[in-house]
Amino acid sequence: MEEKFFCGKQALIVGGTGGIGREISLSLAESGADLCIHGAHGGEKCDSLLNEISARCGKSPDVIIQNLLEIPFSELESTELFERAKRTDILCLCFGPFVQKPLHETLIEDWQRVALYDYALSGALLSAALPGMMERRWGRILLLGGTGTSVRREFASNAAYAGAKSALNVLLDSTAAFYADYGITCNMILPGFVDTEYQDTRLKESLAAKMPLKSMICPKSIAEKALFLMKNADINGAAVRVDRGWSALKSL
Repeated sequence: MEEKFFCGKQALIVGGTGGIGREISLSLAESGADLCIHGAHGGEKCDSLLNEISARCGKSPDVIIQNLLEIPFSELESTELFERAKRTDILCLCFGPFVQKPLHETLIEDWQRVALYDYALSGALLSAALPGMMERRWGRILLLGGTGTSVRREFASNAAYAGAKSALNVLLDSTAAFYADYGITCNMILPGFVDTEYQDTRLKESLAAKMPLKSMICPKSIAEKALFLMKNADINGAAVRVDRGWSALKSL
């Protein structure tokens, strides 16, 4: 039986109904947290997750179904998602649209999307959550970076997306440095290519070929590392690569 490490803690998982977020939701539920799970769409996938959590843990999470891309960014502050962020003890930011285009084909709407939803959204939700965490003198924040975005580097086909994900390093270091005395930690996972339902078979084969061991990473493996970071109060400001030592140069 999983130790109920987060019993009594409120967790908000943004992008928590699918992919990596789904596994993080399951892991937090098994560790005793009371969940509020955000997803862009409801339906069978969401229902399956809720049923699995109920079967494993005997309780039902709160759910926010909201496609953030359909709401003007300036209006997001008045949504239920932001209200929940103000009350949460654990904030996991797993949402972020992917854009894959070379720079000369990247459109103005692509730049706007990655800047707002891969960087500014995480920052805005983090800012909303911090005052409550400071008052309670406890908090856990988990950011999800991009493959290879731990340092400044060149990207041939997704520079806009990778630039936004690279900027999360500033949020990471700033939060860790200035809020540690409140019992708040902020860490980030930078996954390699992860096997999720968001890729078709052809793309999965292509990505697997670029990875060490020629296979993609299981989402559960990412969730295990996320849970470890959130449980350990001594780890703060870490950007943890979970990519088997993936190298952009070797992937060419």
